[in-house]
Amino acid sequence: MKQDIRDLFKVDEDLKTPPENHRSEFLDKLKTQNKSKKRGYTWLKIVAVAIVALTVGFSIFYEKPIENVSPMIAQVEALEAEYLKEINAEWKNFIAIADDEMLVDRFKKKLGELDNDYKILSKQFKSDANNIQVVEALVENLQTRLQILKDIQEHINILNQKNEQNEKSI
Repeated sequence: MKQDIRDLFKVDEDLKTPPENHRSEFLDKLKTQNKSKKRGYTWLKIVAVAIVALTVGFSIFYEKPIENVSPMIAQVEALEAEYLKEINAEWKNFIAIADDEMLVDRFKKKLGELDNDYKILSKQFKSDANNIQVVEALVENLQTRLQILKDIQEHINILNQKNEQNEKSI
């Protein structure tokens, strides 16, 4: 089975001559092959462009503007959140220990007035965040609300202790 490759090329009778229209048939086949490949890549290109366009469109449409919050505003918001959390906790404690509905309504009205004042101050703060007087007024309002709740709870506790002492002495 071993043959020398050089011997194969020496024999001319095995070589056939191609037909006369061989060249034109080959070029025709080559052209049809290229056309079929181009069609597949054309659709792929169109799909790729559409995906890129949609991605860019969605990213621009849904892009949220980045707001630069000054450190002062951030501090005031953190302080506000802390005070409001404490005020809500104290209010719940007050409701739990208060027996008199008129007392609860009176303090609810007083705290509502302070809350309305706070909303007005908050609007002023949003329009002029660098005004220290407005910031101080905001903090003072929150402190006042918290102190009112603590004072009334302390007063209720003192009254409850006196009632218990009076009941024990009787």
